[in-house]
Amino acid sequence: MLPAHVRLAEFYHLHKVGKLTMEHGPELLQCLHVNARYCWDTLKLRQLSNAAAATQDTEWLTELRIREEALRLTGRAPRL
Repeated sequence: MLPAHVRLAEFYHLHKVGKLTMEHGPELLQCLHVNARYCWDTLKLRQLSNAAAATQDTEWLTELRIREEALRLTGRAPRL
């Protein structure tokens, strides 16, 4: 889980109790941007991993798994 995900949960709680303000807007948008990029990168790597598995390209699959793990831990997938 990325720090942006924790902050999004905090924003949700603030919203539920009626304390989310316009001042939270820029940070909320930044967290949503990080989350969207993380989701798209995750989906892209999973689709590529499916293609690598279908073609039995173990070297490519290993590289993709390394990138997926880095994405999960840091929020950014390294370019290999």
